Amino acid sequence: MKKIAQNPEKPAPGSRTAAHPALEERPFAFDAFLRTEKYRILAVAGLALAVRIAFFFLNKHNNPLFHFPIMDGLYHDEWAKKVLAGDFWGSEVFFRAPLYPYLLALAYKVNGSSIAVTVFMQHIMGTLSAALVFLLARFYFRRSAALIAGLLAALYWPLIYFEGQLLMETLVVFLDLLFLVALSAACANRSRSMLIFSGVMLGLSAIARPSILAVAPAVPFIFHWTARAADRRSIRNRWFMPAAAVYAVAALVIAPVLIRNYAVGRDFVPIASQGGVNFYIGNNPKSDGRTAIVPGTRPDWWGGYYDSIAMAEESEGRKLKPSEVSNHFFRKGLSFIVSFPAQAGSLFLRKFVMFWSGGERSNNMNIYFFWRISGMGHAPLPGFWLICPLGLLGVVLLWKKRTQLSLFYGYVLLYSFGVITFFVNDRFRLPVVPVLIVFAAAAIVHMAHLFRSRSRGFALRLIVLALITAAVNIDFATFKENKIYADSFSHYSLGNAYLKMKRDDLAMKEYEIAHELNEKYPVSSFSLIERGVHHNLGTFYWRKGLCKQAIEHLSKVGGYDSYAVLAKRYLAECYAKEGIFRDALRTYEEALALDPKEYSCLVGMAGLLIELDDTASAREALQRAQALYPNDPKIRTLLGSLKNR
Repeated sequence: MKKIAQNPEKPAPGSRTAAHPALEERPFAFDAFLRTEKYRILAVAGLALAVRIAFFFLNKHNNPLFHFPIMDGLYHDEWAKKVLAGDFWGSEVFFRAPLYPYLLALAYKVNGSSIAVTVFMQHIMGTLSAALVFLLARFYFRRSAALIAGLLAALYWPLIYFEGQLLMETLVVFLDLLFLVALSAACANRSRSMLIFSGVMLGLSAIARPSILAVAPAVPFIFHWTARAADRRSIRNRWFMPAAAVYAVAALVIAPVLIRNYAVGRDFVPIASQGGVNFYIGNNPKSDGRTAIVPGTRPDWWGGYYDSIAMAEESEGRKLKPSEVSNHFFRKGLSFIVSFPAQAGSLFLRKFVMFWSGGERSNNMNIYFFWRISGMGHAPLPGFWLICPLGLLGVVLLWKKRTQLSLFYGYVLLYSFGVITFFVNDRFRLPVVPVLIVFAAAAIVHMAHLFRSRSRGFALRLIVLALITAAVNIDFATFKENKIYADSFSHYSLGNAYLKMKRDDLAMKEYEIAHELNEKYPVSSFSLIERGVHHNLGTFYWRKGLCKQAIEHLSKVGGYDSYAVLAKRYLAECYAKEGIFRDALRTYEEALALDPKEYSCLVGMAGLLIELDDTASAREALQRAQALYPNDPKIRTLLGSLKNR
């Protein structure tokens, strides 16, 4: 017995712990942890930092979008810069949770608005998250399982990838891990400081992304199930008081956001007002379970935002507060579920399958494309395709210990349900991954133990693992996002970045690739960028004097905005150069119908009419232009030349 006590990695044969060799049966102690585990946690952190430094420099060098964030990253960047410019409080209720943009503003204040420095700071946070996974696992499992968990977290490539973008995922994962660690410590010894700290982390995570609140109802049950025998004398000691303390502290953290929202908008919104819109996005007859667009709204960020408000106000027949817009869409989503239960059930099942499938579904940028662009695409790092099967195997193997591990089971179950209730993508499921990694590490240790002991149970568990792996990864049979024909949007995004970098030839090449990919592999999502591709390609060809190619693209731009006016102007000029005068005049007239004050179109049309000897029409066009620009010398010169005709 003395030898067994000195080597806790080897449980006694025939003991109950032998069935779960990864579990730690002794109480966790911080002083012992700091004394005995410091080298292991340094190894985890060192590996995590080394991989992240490699990705940082490769991504910064190879990815043009590193310095030019798009979509949600651009939204956060603009919000942070607006805060820095002096608009600290804002004038509207928060549509999105505010913690990340305000911390981003603080980072910009410190580092001079450097995206590179900010991203590196996020990699440091990711390194600390890997260390926290080790610490979290060590609360419940032996050091071998904790070390494996820490190493898997250090190498999990989607975590590394999202640290390289101005997105809240890195912060949310970090805060959730701190919450889990603090709650574990609070459950172990009912420490008042840990109760307070777990409440603070719960509140901070909620104002970074409210998804964590789906886990909050489990807190009293976790305290109840993990209570020590000495705490079972009263219900209050068992769960009521500690849970109430966590909730109270979290509420105090959230309260300033609620007060601020009411102060600026006279509206009761505890954190953000987008909940109802997101619920409807994932629960409507046209939902595919992942696309973040309200049906009938424009596909761009601000277009969708304003269109959804207008849609709700038109339906209600009055001006709505943000909370009322949110409630409107919540009711619409619930109405869909109640009115079409079969369709809603099928949609929920589809989202469930997507959540637990191996493919990394993008929401902001194509994950696979930009991971490859960074230069890390061939690195053999673990992804969800591996962690999910191993994690689910750990869930099965440790089921008998579900009371002891109720925090893990409750977190995975409730958080995943919360995501699936709305809509699914890789970013939203990322906070579940660290706990799955802990389960995966326990499964690895368990399987290794069975293999070394030549247990007959090893083969059975291996078969179970194979079946789970097949079920998770069958998704790749039809998953298109990691295929070449899904990358037209990514090439278009690269083209836009090169355009901002004033590297026009590279931008043109990317637009051409985007167009060619859609010609060869047409996808419906190309419609979101088709107009931009044609406009930008047509503009480049116009600048180079390649009018036939310019006409091909500019004629497909369409629309009724300033974008369309500019395209029609270039198109008319190309028609004129190609000698297609009738189409040139028609196109000028179409542009002027959209914007009667467009100077270049008025002068261009007048010049074309002069060449065609239609002096009367040319004079009329120039007189229209002079009425708008009376002091323009070019217009006076052209009018003067007409006097001699």
